[in-house]
Amino acid sequence: MKPKKILALLGTALSLYASAATAATCPGNAIWCEDFEHGPSRWSAEHGTPVLQAQSGTNNHVLLLPGDGRPVLLQDATAVPKDTYYVEARMRPAAGNAATEQQGYLIARYLDERNWLGFGLNVAPGNRQLGLDIVRMQDGQLKRLKRTSADIDALESFYTLRLDVVGNALTLYLNGNRIVGTDESSLPPGRIGAIAIGANFELDDLRIGDAKAAPGRIGLANMNNRLSLQAGDGAQRYQVRAMTKGGGGIARFAAASSAPSVVGVAMDGDMLVVTPRAPGNATITVSSVEDNNVAVSIGASVGPAFAVSGQAYALQDRTQPAVRARDVQVDTPLQLRFDSQPNLGASGSIRIHRASDNALVDVIRAGNEVNQIGTTPDGFKRVVRYNPIEVSGATVTIRPHDARLAYDTEYYVMVDANLFAGATIGGTPFSGIGKRAGWTFRTRAHMPAGRDITVGGTSAADFRTVQGALNHVMRNVPRKDAVTIRVANGSYGDLLYLRGKDNVTLRGESRDGAVITVENGNGLNPGAGGGQGESAPGSGGGRSVFLIEDADMVWLDNISIVSTGWRSKPTGGQAETLYFNSDGRFVATNSNFISEQDTILVRGWSWFYHSLIAGNVDFIWGYNHAALFEESEIRSLGDSTDPAKGGYIVQARTLSRDDPGFVFLNSRITHGPGPAGNDVPRGSSFLARPGSAWDNVSYINCRMDEHISPKGWNGRPRDGIGWYELNSMDMNGKPLDLSARVNGQVLGAEQAARFASRARVFAGFDNGKGWMPALDAAK
Repeated sequence: MKPKKILALLGTALSLYASAATAATCPGNAIWCEDFEHGPSRWSAEHGTPVLQAQSGTNNHVLLLPGDGRPVLLQDATAVPKDTYYVEARMRPAAGNAATEQQGYLIARYLDERNWLGFGLNVAPGNRQLGLDIVRMQDGQLKRLKRTSADIDALESFYTLRLDVVGNALTLYLNGNRIVGTDESSLPPGRIGAIAIGANFELDDLRIGDAKAAPGRIGLANMNNRLSLQAGDGAQRYQVRAMTKGGGGIARFAAASSAPSVVGVAMDGDMLVVTPRAPGNATITVSSVEDNNVAVSIGASVGPAFAVSGQAYALQDRTQPAVRARDVQVDTPLQLRFDSQPNLGASGSIRIHRASDNALVDVIRAGNEVNQIGTTPDGFKRVVRYNPIEVSGATVTIRPHDARLAYDTEYYVMVDANLFAGATIGGTPFSGIGKRAGWTFRTRAHMPAGRDITVGGTSAADFRTVQGALNHVMRNVPRKDAVTIRVANGSYGDLLYLRGKDNVTLRGESRDGAVITVENGNGLNPGAGGGQGESAPGSGGGRSVFLIEDADMVWLDNISIVSTGWRSKPTGGQAETLYFNSDGRFVATNSNFISEQDTILVRGWSWFYHSLIAGNVDFIWGYNHAALFEESEIRSLGDSTDPAKGGYIVQARTLSRDDPGFVFLNSRITHGPGPAGNDVPRGSSFLARPGSAWDNVSYINCRMDEHISPKGWNGRPRDGIGWYELNSMDMNGKPLDLSARVNGQVLGAEQAARFASRARVFAGFDNGKGWMPALDAAK
């Protein structure tokens, strides 16, 4: 054999060995990795040699991305699998960027400097929201494919970003948690790089791997990434939980504090021990010893010590529950009325103690708190961030954490002087409420009996909150027993969770009077969410108002659910009123569901009758079998982010090609003003756009207003099938001209028969046994 050929074969063998060795030594079972500890030889940059620099205070090196808008590229294009892979790295803005907008993107596919696909961070100066983007540079124009936001944990934190590329489906993760997904066709070739625009970024621990491997994540069990503490409170213990990309647990953790004089930290096995020492802020980093990318930064804020007061006040008619009240509901909120509107402080707390032994049963702090909602049979909780303290005029409403109070128990309330500095009660300067002030109450002796439960704002009701009633039926009523929760007129401001309980009816006193209204959204509680076990990391309860899981025959009647997580709000974006996350059946009759984006998300089988569903973008969607909207109003609202925009009614992700999907029968497709007051422009909205499964959407005998585009449909359904119409009319009942329709099919009566009645739509339920919702009960 010739020497050159021998050398070539040897070189090939060494190359294969090096690749295999690299894959074998990559953390998290990645197939390729780069920790930037061996120089920049794998990388190229048009502006010169890529720069590696030591991370401040460590021997670790990172890749510095200059903010000149030019990419730094991995030279080996063969490192990227063809169609199914993930790209992951840790990224943060470099120090000194605070005065400029900061955009840092990982590049997942790349053709040239004018055509690439990326994902990453967008941080605006002075904004406490972190922009999370999937972007595409196309012919030199940067286009945002998907944007959501989350609170910044700490400006100096590294964030682990990952994009899964599965064909045209793109899914973005932040610190192991799914954030947002989208579909994009005709993607550039696979090549990896990074780019910073407007400011410098630091990049570390880049990986490429199989998208089938779930991302690793770490967090405090049933907590989010922010801690609000007070000096002098003593050591606090939090369980650390994590899952690796291979699906197993993590045995060893490391913890560090950026300001030990403010917050001290230590690991005790899997417990993070946090000691608040002095007022100030610190970043706590908890990471896997084995994998740098499995890490979380926790923003810790320490306020002044709880200010105990000996002041007495004239509290009669100032508090709810009243001073020395008896027979108080166990889910009672608290209220305190000042002489005039008080200013809510940035730190401080309200504390509820059990009177018999002075045990502390709840601490409610200013700002975003974490609530673990639900008393489910299997112990799952819906873990969410919420704002427990609201100021409205002179009245402060405090919502304790879920299910903290017991029956037949005496409690007293203490209020930190730091919370409402400068306020007065009955002319007396407010210096906090201590035990001497005498704000005590006793809960009622027994839980309600029977299967008819009431919720309302008076002492006659069984519960003060809807969740209080749901907790009761989950804990105390057998799964199959039918139960009705009657909700009196009023505004109810709690996120809701039902799990593991069938045959629950939630019936309002009047459709427009009994209103469940909450501000929630993807910027506050990212993702559609779900319940989680007691040891699950993080807070994944999701952005909906009402989350229902593992339940059958849940019926909402004569009630309104409103999400005020508008698209224009930093905490808004996708914001479902309802997420029916079950393969069972759901019914809504004579009810209103109002949001702006993703109003209704359903799985399983659902029937909406004589109801209003209002929204703007993909406001009806889900991974369902069949959802029938019968004799209902489907209202497109004006976009709060751009008055010139229209929207999309449905994005179906129906599970099977043969499932009915989303069917609109004898309904009205209307429009109206959105939260910003603007209406929907004429011809700007579409009946549906493609999802990521089967695009099964049918409009049968529906009246459609002029906001619907003559094209009707946006894009093309999967395999070119699934978008159907029969007898579409204008609002006066005159047949519409459908000659301009694109990618939909106009059916004949015989073809449309499978969509023309409840019995036909739900014929596939229970393996073909079918389901026929009762019209008499609905009326």
